[in-house]
Amino acid sequence: MPRSFTIERENLPEVVQGWLRAANLGDAELVELIFTEREVLLRRPTSQALREWARGVSDRYDKAFRELAGI
Repeated sequence: MPRSFTIERENLPEVVQGWLRAANLGDAELVELIFTEREVLLRRPTSQALREWARGVSDRYDKAFRELAGI
């Protein structure tokens, strides 16, 4: 399962801030870092309301997938 956290851009090392500028995220005050099995993703965090809605939807999706897969 991916894990993520939100961090203030100014608390990131300069090299990571360079990556953010290259990805057009240099002006974002907050950045979400998502760690997957093989990647680290950088993005603007979604709004709190949207995260709550998405969490409910993804929980239902995960439950349905597990039932179908017999996990």
